[in-house]
Amino acid sequence: MEASACYPGSAGEIVQGNVQGIDVLTSCPINLYTKVKVFENSNINNYYRNSKTYKFMFNILKRWGYESFGSTLKIYINSYIPIGKGFASSTADLCALYNALTKLFRRNFDEKELMDECLKIEPTDSIIFDKMTLFDYKNGAFNKTIGEYLEFHLLIFEGKTRINTVEFNRRKLPEHKDISDLIPHLIDGVRSKNLRKLAWCATESIIRNQHRLKYDFLEDILSIMDKVEGIGILGAHSGNFLGIILEDVEKFNYYKYKNYSCLKNYSTYLLRTIKGIDDFRYRTLF
Repeated sequence: MEASACYPGSAGEIVQGNVQGIDVLTSCPINLYTKVKVFENSNINNYYRNSKTYKFMFNILKRWGYESFGSTLKIYINSYIPIGKGFASSTADLCALYNALTKLFRRNFDEKELMDECLKIEPTDSIIFDKMTLFDYKNGAFNKTIGEYLEFHLLIFEGKTRINTVEFNRRKLPEHKDISDLIPHLIDGVRSKNLRKLAWCATESIIRNQHRLKYDFLEDILSIMDKVEGIGILGAHSGNFLGIILEDVEKFNYYKYKNYSCLKNYSTYLLRTIKGIDDFRYRTLF
């Protein structure tokens, strides 16, 4: 008795901030994935347990009336998503786990059920939704569909330090800046597939929220953005990376071999966003 599923992470947030008194975010899935296998084995007693995924599984089993399986079901995670950097590794694990459990017990996928159970574990990324969604990531009290996910490339600069999302959100942090004025531009950009409008919103969002999580190398990234003819930046509002949004992916090759000693402590690589996540509710391989 076993089932597997895979799921993508995300690259920080397109926008994150306060809208009408609610802290919200929206993000895009990327081409970094986790694969989760759920299998029954009563003989393994000391199997490594990821506390978030096991807590999520026990909650789901209780919700479905299958609590008796809690003592025998084990979880194996094979993830290529950086942990603690802002790539939604935990949300991806939980989504993959949920999809594997629905297969295992032949349950119908329920987006609201997934949202509710993820939020019981931690603040949650909007990649739980099959379309780009503005989402109350703490309480789930608000979500608004913006449109289809857009595909674009990102030049990533990833720092070495990890940030624990749960602990970060428990801190007494300054309030988010208001981003109400960005939302109409974001919606228009997504629905008209205007990447430059999306990039402008993402840049504004990360700059406005520097008072909560300061990136000392932000000015360096803005300078590099001009050199590689990027059109904007996005980053993790609770993580440790910034990315340059690219229209011309060939510009990455130009920059890759240049001397950038000011950022030698950051890993630099290319990612791309993907169009959607609906297929991952049924896919087992990546």
